[in-house]
Amino acid sequence: MQKNQDGLRPSSADIQNSASVEYFAASHANYSGMVTLAMGLSMAVILLGIVVLLTGFLGEEYRRLLSGLLAVRELTAGGFIVGALALYLNCMNSAVRRPLLRRIAVGLAVLLLVGGLASLAHGVMYALGWLPLEGADTISPLAIPPLLSLGFVLMAAALLLHDWRLLGGYYPAEYLAFALIALSAIPLVGYLYDVSQFIYLDFPLPVSLLSALVFALLGAALLMARPAHALMAVIMRIAPGGQMLRHLLPQTLFLLLAFSLLLNWGMAHGWIVPELVLPTLTLINGAIVLFIFWGSASRLDSEYGERTRNAQKLAETSALLNAVSESTSDPIFVKNRQGLMIFANPATLHKLGKTWEETMYRSSRELFLVQEEADTVDRDDRRVMASGKPEKLEQTLHLPEGVVTFQTAKVPWFGKDGSVQGVIGISTDITERKQAEDELRQRESQLEKTVIQRTALLRELTNHLETVREEEKRAIARELHDNMGASLTALSMHLEGVYQILPPDEKWADRKTRMQGLMKSLVATTRRIQTELRPNTLDLFGLKAAISEQLDELHERTGIACHASLPDEDVDVGHEMEIAIYRMLQEMLNNVTKHAKASKVDVILDIDEDHVALTVRDDGVGIPEERRDNHKTYGLRGLRERATFFGGEVDIRSTPGKGALISISLPIRPELAPSEP
Repeated sequence: MQKNQDGLRPSSADIQNSASVEYFAASHANYSGMVTLAMGLSMAVILLGIVVLLTGFLGEEYRRLLSGLLAVRELTAGGFIVGALALYLNCMNSAVRRPLLRRIAVGLAVLLLVGGLASLAHGVMYALGWLPLEGADTISPLAIPPLLSLGFVLMAAALLLHDWRLLGGYYPAEYLAFALIALSAIPLVGYLYDVSQFIYLDFPLPVSLLSALVFALLGAALLMARPAHALMAVIMRIAPGGQMLRHLLPQTLFLLLAFSLLLNWGMAHGWIVPELVLPTLTLINGAIVLFIFWGSASRLDSEYGERTRNAQKLAETSALLNAVSESTSDPIFVKNRQGLMIFANPATLHKLGKTWEETMYRSSRELFLVQEEADTVDRDDRRVMASGKPEKLEQTLHLPEGVVTFQTAKVPWFGKDGSVQGVIGISTDITERKQAEDELRQRESQLEKTVIQRTALLRELTNHLETVREEEKRAIARELHDNMGASLTALSMHLEGVYQILPPDEKWADRKTRMQGLMKSLVATTRRIQTELRPNTLDLFGLKAAISEQLDELHERTGIACHASLPDEDVDVGHEMEIAIYRMLQEMLNNVTKHAKASKVDVILDIDEDHVALTVRDDGVGIPEERRDNHKTYGLRGLRERATFFGGEVDIRSTPGKGALISISLPIRPELAPSEP
């Protein structure tokens, strides 16, 4: 015998011979409904057994009301509870497949088997007279009718062999379940026709009607728990044989039973001669069977013609779909509402590294190597089914061939009634594209690093050039101060001597005045150029004095009212940063002079332990937005470059017609701070 771990999974022949995925979905929906019904019957039997056990603790008045339940002995009720619970766990295990549930169910079935055999031996000893017997009241509470004990043995054996299959594809559990139903039919027929021999079966205690009904229900539940097994599959399938069984069997049994009861009632009232009962019953039963099967054969024949035409169309469509799904290299799959795979094309099987039988009706955790990835796939499937809308997803999965990235289009699969039956997916392997994207992203990152490095080098070079320019300006200013200043001073002294020997002529007096004016203008121009190149005040007295001097010079030159707010303490941020702040102030004041049309300028210098801030505010026309963001505006761009080199930032705020505010914040870095003497 071969054990089938999945009781709900149809055989490979059933799957491979199916005409469409719709067939599988409908069959599996019927299977799920039957298993749910079996679980409901099991739970009802468990509750019945519990009620029977609890009646022993009730008062006499309640016990009279429950006299029908009291006909079931406590041992029988306990057997019902154990057997029904084992069947319930078997049904759960078929959907979830948890080894612990299976072990508990097997343990309960073994307990039921041992109890059934023990009670059967006990009852046989009473029946054979090996134990003293005076009446029903003297029988031990542990004794039950042998027919019930045999029923427990059959049920336990069916539970233990529930998923075992013979080489021919037959399941012994199904035959044991039919045997259990046939066994329960004996006392049921006895109660129906009032035949005491069928009720007592040569035992002092009768088989209660409720016990017989419970065994019949348990036998039916055993069959329903595994609807995909051989015998039940005949009834459950959509094929004509299954439809005929589902329609004809109940009708035939009902009519035969109804006429049998009618004849029995007529014979009991003397309306029918006993000698004519058997021939009458034979004629009526034959007519009923002939009428039912003849009508069914006619309906089946008309349905067969219609199905033949539909089958031809379906075969053409299926052939086309199979050709498409089998020839494409993209995985195509279909899952039901429980997340189990019910269709997979060869590309899907190849990616999963599994066969058809290993894939069908398997969950994601059984198909994928990493459980976290399987859980993500299930969450995506549930979201698509819940929303009823298609989605495009990108999934990276660990498969036998390695790590593969798919772009999957998932759409909800709607049934004929509009309900969501599952999800359909088509995947495209985009691993190479993702690798190319990753490589491109890596190259972009490297390029960004290179740009950052080159930008830093350019800023270092710019700063070096600025330093060189400052040194050149300083050298030129020194030359102007030392050489040009000394020469102009000597020239002025010589001219004073010349002025004394000039004739007191009005013409020479006018020339003297011009010469003195030119000399004074030349000295002023030289001093202005020297100050612009390198103010001596910055080197001698520091940044505060240089700012004040620059604002005074601006006021004298343009007439703009200048106001400075400077810190009380000396500003000591390092020589290099002092020069940068001074040059940036020069640039901002130059912009005010050329473009702002302002009448007032405020300069604020603030310093703390970590930062130094320089703010220039005017009441001019403001800075247009396009000019603020224009990289060709070298003045503002130079401010940003200088500030960026020192790790600072520039904030420009402007309102048209209401002036502008430019604020520069620079961190005081230790390497730029002045060294201790």
